[in-house]
Amino acid sequence: MCAIALKSMTYAIKAKKALNDNYINAEVIKLSPSMTQKGCAYGVKFDCVNLYLVQEALRKNSIRYTELINS
Repeated sequence: MCAIALKSMTYAIKAKKALNDNYINAEVIKLSPSMTQKGCAYGVKFDCVNLYLVQEALRKNSIRYTELINS
């Protein structure tokens, strides 16, 4: 699984909706601040196979994420 870190719960929910609207299964998750360089607390996880589609969907919806987390 992959995840993207976002700066707030609001952005995480917006990102999840954008991905789901593009038929990409995504889930909002709470991140440990130590997992990210900027200490982001929320993220969205998805299957790494969809990484390109995720980036495109977020770009089209003007949603910026702080970093990508591969697990």
